[in-house]
Amino acid sequence: MGSFHGHIPFFFVVVLVLSSNHILVDAHNDTTSRIKVEADFKVIAEIAGNTAIPNTDFKSLARLSLTNAIASCNAIHSHINTLLKISNSYTGRCLTGCSTNYEDAVGLITKSLAALDARDYGGAKKLISDALANATKCEDRFQELLQINSPFTLMKLKFSRLCLIGIKHINRLIRKERLITAGCSHTLDKELCKSAVVFFLENKGLSLQDLAKLAVEKTLQDCTKIHSQITVLIKTTSDECLLKKLRSCSGHYQTAIEKIKESLPALECKRYGDARAWVGAAIKLVGDM
Repeated sequence: MGSFHGHIPFFFVVVLVLSSNHILVDAHNDTTSRIKVEADFKVIAEIAGNTAIPNTDFKSLARLSLTNAIASCNAIHSHINTLLKISNSYTGRCLTGCSTNYEDAVGLITKSLAALDARDYGGAKKLISDALANATKCEDRFQELLQINSPFTLMKLKFSRLCLIGIKHINRLIRKERLITAGCSHTLDKELCKSAVVFFLENKGLSLQDLAKLAVEKTLQDCTKIHSQITVLIKTTSDECLLKKLRSCSGHYQTAIEKIKESLPALECKRYGDARAWVGAAIKLVGDM
């Protein structure tokens, strides 16, 4: 995609629009803050261009593996219940225990997905490991009672492989986030830095203009969503003081939405100065509230 350096003035605005409550660098009145914020953007550009930080979406890959693991686990559980209908007493004892093991494993993997979304990566890995342990208990039961492998050993191997792939992607996600966090540790707005870096990494194949358009469109979506929420509050609030503030906020966001919309045709026509002015005015409107 090329270096971000040399595009810093325009892309500084693009980064800022990723955070709907952040004001423009121009709103920083003192020179020290202005210099610091501009330096932060250089850090963002450097981190996004760091080849040691992959642009792979490891969270989505982990979710895919774990979702497939749940499907695999359900298939094993269904197979066990089918075998239970035709099994003898000894085999039935093993199968009954295994049915419980795999039912519990499904619940554990499902919880691991919630932990993953909550960024509790340690908790997610622990839940996956516990699910694997449940599957192993089933195999051990067949060995102890019948001295044979279970009838679904190969299915269990597939389930285990999917779980281990999920853990591998979570470990890679942890490493990636640590690198980004370390890189952003000395910036003025650490959360903005991290979200901006992730945005650039996830869209690394896009041109600079397409990146800008995507960022502005995301901001337009966020502003529209916030404005809709404010509208709902206005309709459901009877407190006159609060209503006055909500109507003011609604007006600010409505104007901001109009300005952001105006920036998109300017971007299409490569009138970057005009686009920056429109987006900048919109962000300042929201920041001044």
